[in-house]
Amino acid sequence: MKLFSNFDTKRKQEAYNEAVQKFSAKNVLVLSKSGLFLMVKVIFPLLGWTLVFIALQFPIYISLEEFGNVRYILTAVMFFVYIVVISPSFKYYIDYIMDFSLVTPQYLTRYNQSGPLKRDIKASNVKNIKTITIEKNNLLYNIFDNGNLIFLSEGDRDNDGEIVLHYIKDPETKKKEITRIMQTVLA
Repeated sequence: MKLFSNFDTKRKQEAYNEAVQKFSAKNVLVLSKSGLFLMVKVIFPLLGWTLVFIALQFPIYISLEEFGNVRYILTAVMFFVYIVVISPSFKYYIDYIMDFSLVTPQYLTRYNQSGPLKRDIKASNVKNIKTITIEKNNLLYNIFDNGNLIFLSEGDRDNDGEIVLHYIKDPETKKKEITRIMQTVLA
């Protein structure tokens, strides 16, 4: 679905197909956020706040039964607050669906969709990447084998030459695959 010029849900597949045509499928890797990101940033907060909203409705409907309009007004206000509180979950869902990174023998590209009106694409030449670091800095990352992949490149001025990919499933295996792809010499 293409909503705006920079909000295209098919961009991941298009970028992958372009890279496969140029480098072949074995030399292309797409990295997306793991299911842990979806659970921690979207599903658990959404369920939690929904349960809180429902639990707060019971006392309103029981205690204010004779004040019909008052309880409807309170429900409307609480619903508005509920929408405001859960709105970050929608942003995180967009991140989960649309953020990805593409690794090829020539470049590493990170596509970061920040809502329907903003997209950030950062590419770095593989020759400039000096180190790939795995960071597992919390309990959930260790339990569910997730981590951050940090690419440090030379010569980049933006963000001190770092490309950070968060919530990557099985980062050790991904690092080996990325290293293999980056070392591929195209004939």
